[in-house]
Amino acid sequence: MGLINAFLKWKRSEGVSVCRVSDLLKKGHSPQIIMRDFIHINRSVWGDITNEDYIWTEEMLESQFRICPEHLYCAFENGEMVATASGFLSNEEDMKKYKSWLEKTGNGTFYHHIQGGNIGFGADLSVMRGVSGKISERLMEALLVCGVLGYGLKALYLGSRIPRYHKNKEMKVGDYVFDKTHSGKPLDPELYFYLKDRFEIVEIIPDYMKDPESLNYGVLIRWRNPFYTAYRLLPFLKPLTRMAGRLLFLRIPSSLSTDY
Repeated sequence: MGLINAFLKWKRSEGVSVCRVSDLLKKGHSPQIIMRDFIHINRSVWGDITNEDYIWTEEMLESQFRICPEHLYCAFENGEMVATASGFLSNEEDMKKYKSWLEKTGNGTFYHHIQGGNIGFGADLSVMRGVSGKISERLMEALLVCGVLGYGLKALYLGSRIPRYHKNKEMKVGDYVFDKTHSGKPLDPELYFYLKDRFEIVEIIPDYMKDPESLNYGVLIRWRNPFYTAYRLLPFLKPLTRMAGRLLFLRIPSSLSTDY
């Protein structure tokens, strides 16, 4: 993903903006109202997919807001919050040790967050149905540039669903995940959404979360920071990238349509 190309696409997305929870809180916006919208979006996306164990609650978000608000992102369209992305910092040892979504996220509280950790884990991406198809891309671009490059992380890990697997359950899960269509795309469109942005498959995890469409499987995927070695050799690049990311990709809407 080229920084300039991503920025040009971003500028063409009129009415779309992305910011972090930490930015909203610093501007004095109400944490209760931000949490309300996070919960509403999360439930509208995941309520029909899984059970209550995986839906944000006020208690989960209070913990997340306290521990790592700078790693919680939200996207606005015309002043209305329509998407969120939530994650925390970790290390590769914990990525191997904790398997299920509940284990990795500390039951949604993010208490496994490691200040100064060298990898990120994306616990959630929730996009309201019916909004612009570009919202997910803008949110992912901001996350990679500001979250991964800006913090000089080695990699970002995510757990991808494979929601069409239940329609292909006669296949072994490994075949379904790694096989391609005639055009060379992954069989599952959700997996394709990530792999087209240079994520790579790390591990197939049974009982990752209660997800009947994916037959409870999750696919751990990874986006490697191509500049990680350069950051280690030239430490001044990290704060420069972080500043550039904030200026180019993050902004709070000038007017919010809800009572913030």
